[in-house]
Amino acid sequence: MLRYRMHALVALAVLAILALPTGIVAQGTTSVNGVIFLSDTATLPSSAVITIQLADVTQPGAPAKVITERVFNTGGAQSPFSFSLPYIPQQISQSNRYIIQGNIRVAGQILYRTEAPHTVNTSGTPSNNLQVTMVKVANSGLPQSSAGTQSLLLAGALLLAAFTVMALRRRLA
Repeated sequence: MLRYRMHALVALAVLAILALPTGIVAQGTTSVNGVIFLSDTATLPSSAVITIQLADVTQPGAPAKVITERVFNTGGAQSPFSFSLPYIPQQISQSNRYIIQGNIRVAGQILYRTEAPHTVNTSGTPSNNLQVTMVKVANSGLPQSSAGTQSLLLAGALLLAAFTVMALRRRLA
């Protein structure tokens, strides 16, 4: 009898786990939609990656709490970029303050970011058709391929000198 109860409990647990994603989807999602513009007319490389977030900034001085985020590769496309940030409505409180924030990276380095917070209307439902402008980050050029070359050349020269000394010692011995 105990054996059958254990099998029944295991079966119920498996069903609960399988039903969990369905329950989450059943809650329904809504989305914040908009368009990202660059502050200049620069051409982005095809490897540029855009990160856009809906974040709660209610607590002054505290880091923003990200509600939802999308990260996508531009694949060579140029500004403007459309975005959609799906979220679960129960995550939004009418009394909190929400913003859209983001950045554009190339090779892990931020080239553009949202400079001013793009406030989202939070009277129950965040706004749609937002226009988000990203500005170029100062000194955001891609890292130089020669970065660190001097130290590598010095290390190589010291290694070559050590091998030369070893070869001379063997020859003289």
